[in-house]
Amino acid sequence: FLFVLLTFNSFNSTIFAQTKLFSEKEITKLTDEASQYLKEANFEKSLEVSKVALQKSINANDATAITISYNTIAANYAELAEFDKAIFFYNKALKYANKTTNDTLESRIHNNLGNIYCFEKKQYIKGINFYENAIKYSQKIADTNQIFMTKLNIAWAYFDVGHFEKGYPSLEFVNKYNLKFGNKFNAGAINMLNGM
Repeated sequence: FLFVLLTFNSFNSTIFAQTKLFSEKEITKLTDEASQYLKEANFEKSLEVSKVALQKSINANDATAITISYNTIAANYAELAEFDKAIFFYNKALKYANKTTNDTLESRIHNNLGNIYCFEKKQYIKGINFYENAIKYSQKIADTNQIFMTKLNIAWAYFDVGHFEKGYPSLEFVNKYNLKFGNKFNAGAINMLNGM
């Protein structure tokens, strides 16, 4: 009887582990699909798939997947210029990101919040604080590319309000790493900041 009970418990654990593993794969597939729809500017479909991924993530108690789902939902609202909703969902993402050890997610969410506060809400001090936090997380994982992008945002934010002396050190960093991390999408911004 004891052998049967132990075998049954072991069998149940194996089934549970396989179900959870399958759920993680399914959730990852959904979060990737939602991100792809976002890149294609299919916001309705991205939001729909993100909400399904979020529910499955919550059921699986997967903080990383919950974070990714909230981040994608927020990014959709940011693209739709619904900035208060975007902030709400970025803050939800941040709450769950704090339960993980994923510094990449932390950095990106802080950077996204910085973008909204600086360039949409015109709350530069708050936005720059988010940028500074983003840099701290990027430095922990030596993600120089993300540091490059965040420093570009910081320089832009300071220059936007005429604080050139505060933004210049960030621009110097951007200029130093421009050949390595710059691209056609940010070349115009970098040239404009250098002109300013």
